[in-house]
Amino acid sequence: MHLHKNPSRIYKLKCNTCNNVYVGQSERSINIRHEEHIRYIRTNNPLSAYALHILQNRHEYGTTADTVQILKICQKGTHMNCWEALYMQVFHQHRVLITEQQVSDTNPLYELASTTRILPCNP
Repeated sequence: MHLHKNPSRIYKLKCNTCNNVYVGQSERSINIRHEEHIRYIRTNNPLSAYALHILQNRHEYGTTADTVQILKICQKGTHMNCWEALYMQVFHQHRVLITEQQVSDTNPLYELASTTRILPCNP
């Protein structure tokens, strides 16, 4: 018997107040991952940059349907980390990445991908 595991995914969470976004990855259900972010906020525990953003700025968060969008489904590991960094860079360049999420890798290929519209990115 072959069991199908939920695929890993890159996702973005939108802040309902400023409309800026957080980029994350999860191999679990998006609903479960979103609930974790909300639990961090409700318990005043800034374990994620998204929770820190909401708590520090007193901004509003929403439901999974309102705030979460899947950006890419891919294999967990180095491949996924590259996609996450790429999306973070693109949103940072569009000035919509939350300031609490730092962009440390400025790979020139990321700039090329965003300027040539390789990514279907609608911040």
